[in-house]
Amino acid sequence: MQPTDTTSSNESTVRHEPDASAELVSALGVDELQRMQDTFAALGQVTLWICDPAGEPLTRPSCTTEFCRLLTASPSGFADCRESVSRQARNLARAVGATAQDTTEPTCRCDQQCPAGIAQYVAPVQLAGRHIATIVLGDCSSANADRARLRQLSRQHGIDEERLVRAAEKMGLAAGDDRRDSVLRFLHLMADRLATICRQHAHMTRRVRELEAVHDLMAMFAGTEDLEETLTATAERICRVIEVKACSVRLLAEETGELRIVAGYNLSQAYLDKGPVLLGENPIDGAAFAGETVYIRDVPNDPGTRYPRQARAEGLVSGLCVPMTYRGKTIGVIRVYTGREYEFSGFQRALMRSIGSQVAAAILIYRLHEDRLSAERRQRHLRNAAAIQRRMIPGEHRVHANITFGGVYNPAFNVGGDFFDFIDLPGGSLGFCVADVVGKGMSAALMMASVRAALRAHAHSIYNLDEIVALVNAHMYRDTLSSEFATLFYGVFSHNGKHLTYCNAGHEPGLLFRGQRLLELTTGGMVIGVSAKAVFSRGMVDLRPGDILVAYTDGVTEALDFNDQAFGSERLIESVRRHAELDAVTLAKQLLWDVRRFVGLAPQTDDITIVVAKVE
Repeated sequence: MQPTDTTSSNESTVRHEPDASAELVSALGVDELQRMQDTFAALGQVTLWICDPAGEPLTRPSCTTEFCRLLTASPSGFADCRESVSRQARNLARAVGATAQDTTEPTCRCDQQCPAGIAQYVAPVQLAGRHIATIVLGDCSSANADRARLRQLSRQHGIDEERLVRAAEKMGLAAGDDRRDSVLRFLHLMADRLATICRQHAHMTRRVRELEAVHDLMAMFAGTEDLEETLTATAERICRVIEVKACSVRLLAEETGELRIVAGYNLSQAYLDKGPVLLGENPIDGAAFAGETVYIRDVPNDPGTRYPRQARAEGLVSGLCVPMTYRGKTIGVIRVYTGREYEFSGFQRALMRSIGSQVAAAILIYRLHEDRLSAERRQRHLRNAAAIQRRMIPGEHRVHANITFGGVYNPAFNVGGDFFDFIDLPGGSLGFCVADVVGKGMSAALMMASVRAALRAHAHSIYNLDEIVALVNAHMYRDTLSSEFATLFYGVFSHNGKHLTYCNAGHEPGLLFRGQRLLELTTGGMVIGVSAKAVFSRGMVDLRPGDILVAYTDGVTEALDFNDQAFGSERLIESVRRHAELDAVTLAKQLLWDVRRFVGLAPQTDDITIVVAKVE
């Protein structure tokens, strides 16, 4: 694993850190390190200490002979041994620092003996070029058993001289190069084992941290409200996990094919603003979108780099580009950069691909969440609009003089462009209107409200229907596009209910049933909102008891079944005659039911409005 780009390639690869030995203690624990030391000492019949680089013992001494146990049991003897061991460890630390390299054979023989005459060997425990601990080995077989030295040790440390002599005689002293070579091999083996354990522990610790970081990245997206801010934090986290110089996150704008930088870490604003990157023109990102993990050894000089000058100025050297893919959909790429030439490990590549997939999943989930919230907001607005629109629609039952009314309004969506209305006029007359605005949904509903407001405004102050409709036409023509128009049937019942004056502006004809006769009320003019110069006329009919007037929108006659056959005006006329004995409210509902029964399960594609007036 490459360290973060804080050192140059010319720096020493061996560093002594005050807390370096903590990695050894963390890997094994003090108790396990002590047991391991005791085991090695017993196997080699040697005395062992393990110290940190400053010479401070990490463990208790492992003494395999009675001679060493007697010496270390004495406080002054232990102090002398400890000082000798610490001195040897410090000397080795200086020697290793001076060599500035990781040796394959880390042991070295110091030309010193402990105060008891025991030869001491030392070996560094090294991890990734760092000196993290020192093993000090005392080879008792090479001790000097001179009686004068033993007598001096006995007096100096308060040890029974005879016991010390007998202990020295039991050590089975041996000397020679064979013994020395065996001790050195043994010391090298122990240092290597400890270093291997530390490396494995460091590797596992790093893997755990990286996996935790991936988990943390996903947790960052949970409930996020600012995607850009979260992606910026993600880029920073990736740099810390992978231990690289910089990171950028690019998302594809499908409408333009541009890979836009939406987040970056440790990249200057000048680099972020360097220019567009089009997916179709960039082979590196194109390969990533094809599913590859792309390694760039020398970013500024790679032929696939779109902006080499800016990359060189930014100090980018090696890079890795991975796709952000989730369930087969690639939405962007993540790039990481180092500040010196670097070969990414297989694990780093796999980890980056995993991060790319996880980030892609989080982004897509975030987008779906935003889409859902947006849809909910739209639905909420539509429900509110529908509630407002329905309040504009009169109740299903209305009575005027000797006339009863019934009406139904059934939009294809929450809101629609159809409407009907009753207007109480001066002198006791009653106006009523059925209209159909082109289109469906919210835009049609807004136009409907505009037409309704204009009609009501003019109906109260103007008597002639043709003039009223002309003014509504001018209003709509002024405020709408050329493709937007409406049809309108507007009528006024006299105060006594015996006369109907009407104007049909391009609407379905009003149907007046009188016994077996049928009168179609068509007098009026063209649709409103198309021509400012449109001319309208009015018609008038006398009403008789038993007359039935039906006004409707084209959603009734143009309703289609699954065979694309329209309900049509003939079926409507036949339905009115079949149910003529019903009251006005029930008749309007029955006509709607007949349309629905004809259509069956075919979807409703247009708004349906029906108004029935029955003269008593």
